[in-house]
Amino acid sequence: MNCVPHCRLLSAFAIACAVLAGPSFATEMIYTPMNPSFGGNPNNAAGLLAQANAQNKYKAPEKSGLESFNDNLQRAILSRLQSQALNNLFGKNNNLVPGNYDTGAYTITVTDLGNGIVRIDTTDKSTGSVVTFEVGSSSLNGVP
Repeated sequence: MNCVPHCRLLSAFAIACAVLAGPSFATEMIYTPMNPSFGGNPNNAAGLLAQANAQNKYKAPEKSGLESFNDNLQRAILSRLQSQALNNLFGKNNNLVPGNYDTGAYTITVTDLGNGIVRIDTTDKSTGSVVTFEVGSSSLNGVP
């Protein structure tokens, strides 16, 4: 019969599979996030950022020289206005000067309550909401 060598080979293969299979073991699958923002390893941050930047096709629009000049001019003007407002708010001795200050959108009222305590009320003109806080004047002029 022609089937005998083929059957013997098939049965030998089945026995080998049964012997080699043996017991198998499994463990729990544990998810570990990669992104440090979601609990992953902080050392992954640089690599993930590099990958994101490599895939980012958005390029910020280039500013012309005139636009850059205009931005710098606006910053300089705002800085000067801030310095001037602070000079008005703090006198020559670097102490708060009581009075009302109008910034356009806000009204700031500085009141000397005595005993080194100053109250500052800031009123938002658009909503009418008021934020008030009190501080000791010695903490405002740099003395601990």
